Amino acid sequence: MRGGGAPVPYSRVGPAPGIFRNGEVVSMKPGKKVVVIGSGVGGAGIAALLQSRGHEVTLLEKNGYHGGKCSSFVKDGYVVDSGVHMYSMGPSGPLGMLNRRVGGDLEWCVANPMSDIISSGRVHMLAYQNQFDPRGLLENLKAVALDKRITKEGMHDASKRMRLLEKETYRAAKRMRPREVLDAAARIARRDEALLSELDGITLQEFAHQVTDDFGLLGTLATLCMVLLVVPYTLASAGEFLWCYASIYRNRSLGVPRGSAREVPGSYLRAFLRAGGEFRLGCKVKGIRVENGRVLGVESAEGEFFPADVVVSNAGIKRTLELAGEDNFPPEYVAYVRGLRYSYSFITVKYGLARRVVDVGAPSFFNKPHVHPDHMFDYIDEGGVPEDPLLFVPMPSEWDPFVAPVGKQLLIMGVPGPSEVTPEKVEQCERILDRAEDKLYELFPAVRDNAEWKMRTHISHTAAITGKPTGECIGLAQCVGQTGLAKPSCRTPVEGLWLVGTDAGARGVGTEQAAASALYLAGLLDA
Repeated sequence: MRGGGAPVPYSRVGPAPGIFRNGEVVSMKPGKKVVVIGSGVGGAGIAALLQSRGHEVTLLEKNGYHGGKCSSFVKDGYVVDSGVHMYSMGPSGPLGMLNRRVGGDLEWCVANPMSDIISSGRVHMLAYQNQFDPRGLLENLKAVALDKRITKEGMHDASKRMRLLEKETYRAAKRMRPREVLDAAARIARRDEALLSELDGITLQEFAHQVTDDFGLLGTLATLCMVLLVVPYTLASAGEFLWCYASIYRNRSLGVPRGSAREVPGSYLRAFLRAGGEFRLGCKVKGIRVENGRVLGVESAEGEFFPADVVVSNAGIKRTLELAGEDNFPPEYVAYVRGLRYSYSFITVKYGLARRVVDVGAPSFFNKPHVHPDHMFDYIDEGGVPEDPLLFVPMPSEWDPFVAPVGKQLLIMGVPGPSEVTPEKVEQCERILDRAEDKLYELFPAVRDNAEWKMRTHISHTAAITGKPTGECIGLAQCVGQTGLAKPSCRTPVEGLWLVGTDAGARGVGTEQAAASALYLAGLLDA
């Protein structure tokens, strides 16, 4: 995934809708037959939106359960998410907005403080919904000072490493002056699209080095970038990260859905069914039928044909290309799609604990690696394991006590890993999880002794859910050349074939992109 230039956005499909203002509006009269492929957040969301507006929608899902990567299952009385999620804007963001638009019943659990950042194994910094919350300011200033002292003492050759950091800086011709930094910060807080569009063209690493060479701050940015975007800050779009980061504190409602991850698409699906939509579980799509550049419908693996005026695919842009047949697209579009990059993965170990053993003052925590910021995640592409792993650990039962039996605790530990599914990469995932478990037990020894059960899930499990040969966490990587105005369009060159989900049309953290994509696409189709 490293090296090479960013792919050039394909221009024949119309303006990309990455900032929610541009894009061709296509009027679609009520009563059209619509087939939606995939019941993830984007698919369930667009199905509910279009059905509520008078269209005849059929939603197809290949699995025997709804939600795709945003699904959950029950184990020994625990309601467990299939992956590790962050809902950075909770009810105030696109997930909540879509729920209100369709009359859904989704509820949220919001906590303050929202997370605990553990650095150097013993420095705790609580993150509040308001970054200027007086409860956290003094405590965190002390923690930052302690973290800097430990970092300085722990670096065996700090001066050499800082010279390396200076050498590897990818900055503009000059460092930003204090006034420029403050001006940029104010514009970012307002989510100024003009500035963010400019910053989409550089990596977060490049932007960060224009502001500071402070090892601790750069390490925090590298850590947060992987947690929010699942892409190293050496590749991630600065504009995308800063939009997401600003949105967290602008909305101040980071939380989790009450009842687990499955309740997000579940709420949309219940609204969809109440409005008269048709939902088919266990219906695998064999192909999208196209004739003379126009979509005709969808054929299932069992041979059933679903005619449609409009087909909306939540299967991802690359998989959609395969389903519709590459011969039905212009060669330039095919080359463009093939050149798009996927995000990295977050592989997990899930724990059902016999009692509540982790109490860090917040319902989630993450371990900030004590590693050179510019090389924090090199181990993924090198086939190795992390020296000091980033752990992102939501504790769902701390948000919502009803997802675990009374008095017990549910932990989901996530750590970054590769996305391509090969025997070598699967074996690497196991080694990464071995190292991650060792780190978790080092931080909280009682987890090992109180685990009633534990379960590993990684790229092969994600691939089984999606039906793709990859196990990426989100979808397309939010890297330079693939965000904002360069984000793939919801519209494809095939008339009547549209994309929805994290691969098309929106900004955001994880599933929030998918909900925003559905809201945007509904406006295009039903203006």
